[in-house]
Amino acid sequence: MKLRWPMAANDDTRFYGWRYAAIGSTLNALGSGFYGRGFGVYFLPLSRDLGLSHTSTSLIFGFASIEAGIQAPLTGYLIDRFGARLMMLFGAALAGLGFLLLPLANDFLSFVLIYVGVIGLGINAGFHSAVGAVVNQWFLRHRGLAFGITSVGIALGGGILTPIMAYVVLNFGWRPAVTIAGLVILIVALPLAFLIRDAPEDVGQFPDGRRPPNLDSDTKSSSGDFTVREAFRTSSYWLLAAGISLRIAVQAAIIVHIVPLMVWKGLGEAHGAIIIATISFSAVGTRLLMGWWGDRWDKRKVVVIGMFAGMASVLILLFAPGELWVMMIFAVVFSLTDGAAGLTWAMIGDFFGRASFATLRGVITFVVSLGSLASPVFAGRVFDVTQSYYWALLPLVGVYAVASIVFIVIRNPRPTDSASTT
Repeated sequence: MKLRWPMAANDDTRFYGWRYAAIGSTLNALGSGFYGRGFGVYFLPLSRDLGLSHTSTSLIFGFASIEAGIQAPLTGYLIDRFGARLMMLFGAALAGLGFLLLPLANDFLSFVLIYVGVIGLGINAGFHSAVGAVVNQWFLRHRGLAFGITSVGIALGGGILTPIMAYVVLNFGWRPAVTIAGLVILIVALPLAFLIRDAPEDVGQFPDGRRPPNLDSDTKSSSGDFTVREAFRTSSYWLLAAGISLRIAVQAAIIVHIVPLMVWKGLGEAHGAIIIATISFSAVGTRLLMGWWGDRWDKRKVVVIGMFAGMASVLILLFAPGELWVMMIFAVVFSLTDGAAGLTWAMIGDFFGRASFATLRGVITFVVSLGSLASPVFAGRVFDVTQSYYWALLPLVGVYAVASIVFIVIRNPRPTDSASTT
């Protein structure tokens, strides 16, 4: 089947949605390459520089996850209330300044305060949450592909920026690396955020570039939108929160420990950056393909395929020999579960509409943060005690299995007449 790029149907005005999806992808790339996936290349140098154990170093990422979860519901409410653009500007400025301050950290506490309290707040508020809100406003029928495009940025950040950061870290240290990160965010992210418009109705356009027959041009909400309270009363919302949380918990444990995992398998630290790049570049294709596929089939089923791929990747990591080409196979298979990421967030919009998306995503992010805190710390603790990742990885296979079951049983709560709007 030939993949056709969806086009806007406005005769007089070029549809801006795909442009904003590309900007969102760029912002996500910066957030991922310098902060999320970038943390993996800081792990061992930071641990040595500050004299930290694997458990303590993992706690930094865990605290960042908790901070993301605590602030996400409030951030989501503010985005729904005042718009994503304002939050993007705030987040980019805060994250950039935070990275410039980070070289001043000389102990565990100061590093946590800046990395979590300043950089984390900026990245989580102004990048991922705000980008998702913009995409959800601008797309209905092509929501899966649009989320796939923005999530490609996460992959590209890991594939391009993280190896660059790894090179700088290994040759010059982590302090020059984070300084560069701060400058790039201020120079690139801030101007891009100025270009964003919160919703198509703000510039006289419509979601997907087409005017739905049941969408009033004077409102940003479809008739099938759920309020936050209505969504909370559905089992679908909490099942979706559980499924997303379980998926991300496994990813967090593996991504945070990816360099130490490669060392455990008998490879070098530099090989860890190669594996991160392989995961990320493979995910570019899988995120676009699965996003496009999800718009044409059933997002739930596509996500389940991703979960099965995740189980297979962990089994490869557990039992396959520690050779570079084998670990690259692991990386490609793991990218399939990474490719399902955009679809899981798109399902929030499919299920509950446009009006309260950011708030509903924010609450799920809080639930996600609990797993993102626990899993890397668990993996780090197991390694400190056993000097092996075996008993840290084995339970992750079961977590993926449970996530698969959740996405199999979940159902769209939207009534038939409302579902037609999406």
